[in-house]
Amino acid sequence: MAILRAWFAGRHGIVPARMLFVPAFFFVVVADARPARGQSADLDTQLMLATVKVADPEATGTGFLLSRPSPRDAKVAQFLLVTAEHTLARTKGEEVTLFFHRRKADGTYEKAPAKVRVRQEGKVLWKKHPDLDVGVLPVVPPADAAPPAVPVDLLASDADLEKYEIHPGDPVRCVGFPHPNQFEPSEAGFGIVRAGCIAGFPLLPTRSTRTFLVDLNTFEGDSGAPVYLVDLQRPLQARPELARVRLILGLMVGQHFLDEEFKAIYQTSKFRHRMGFGIAVHATAIREAVEMLDAKP
Repeated sequence: MAILRAWFAGRHGIVPARMLFVPAFFFVVVADARPARGQSADLDTQLMLATVKVADPEATGTGFLLSRPSPRDAKVAQFLLVTAEHTLARTKGEEVTLFFHRRKADGTYEKAPAKVRVRQEGKVLWKKHPDLDVGVLPVVPPADAAPPAVPVDLLASDADLEKYEIHPGDPVRCVGFPHPNQFEPSEAGFGIVRAGCIAGFPLLPTRSTRTFLVDLNTFEGDSGAPVYLVDLQRPLQARPELARVRLILGLMVGQHFLDEEFKAIYQTSKFRHRMGFGIAVHATAIREAVEMLDAKP
C-alpha cells in the first residue's frame, strides 16, 4: 500500500483511501425491488443496509450492494457488490469476509459475516473497469441477511446529471468504514454516514472528467463507499417544477493531501495534511464495469 500511495502522490498528488478490498458480488435471491418487511424505503437507510465492511488478513474496507434482474432469469434478483478495485487487488487469499446485517426478532440488528470467494486457483473473479478504480464481483449473501433494495437503475447517467441539473455545491452523502480496524461505530456492523457537497467542476461529460471532488473528509477504509444524492423537493431551473431525486453519483476511491517538508541540520521530516477533499469515480464507470460481467469472454 505504501508503494501505491507513493506512486499516486508522485503522479497526481493524491492517495487512494486504504480499504479492504471489496469485490462487487451478485447475490442470487428470489426477490423484488421493494424493501424487506420492516425496512425503510428511504435511500439513506437502504444504503446503510447495503454497505458492508470487507475484511481479509491484509486489509479492511468498504463495498456496497446493488440489485438487478438476473440476466438468466428476470424473476430472480442478483446483487452486485461494488468497490474500488484497488481494495480487491490488495487481498492475497481466495476468500474475504463480508459483514452483512441480520435483523433479529426483537427488531435490532447484528452482524452476519460470510465468506466470499474472490479468486479461483489464483485467478481473480471480479471485473475491473479498464481505466478506472472500479471493481465488481458476483456473490451470494447469507439467506437470513437483511436484503438490500438498491437497484442498479439508481446509478446516475450523464442524462440524469443534466436532467436534474446536478452541479457544484449540491449536498451529497456517503456511507463508509473509516479506519475500520481502530473504529467500529456499531456493534451490528453498520458504517457511518458523512455529508459534504460536490466540490469540483465540470461534471460532464463523465467519460472525460472521470472523477469528481467531494468536500468531505475521507479516510483509510473508505475506498468503495457509495456517494449519493437525495433531494425530494429539488427546484429545476429548466422547468418550473419540483423533482424527486434519488441517485448514486459514484464511489469513493481516494483523497487529496498536502505534503510539507522541513530540513534541519540533523533531521528531515515530512508533514502530511488532509485537504478534506474526497475523490469519487462517476457512477457511469460503475455501470460500465457491471456490463462487463455480461460480456462474452
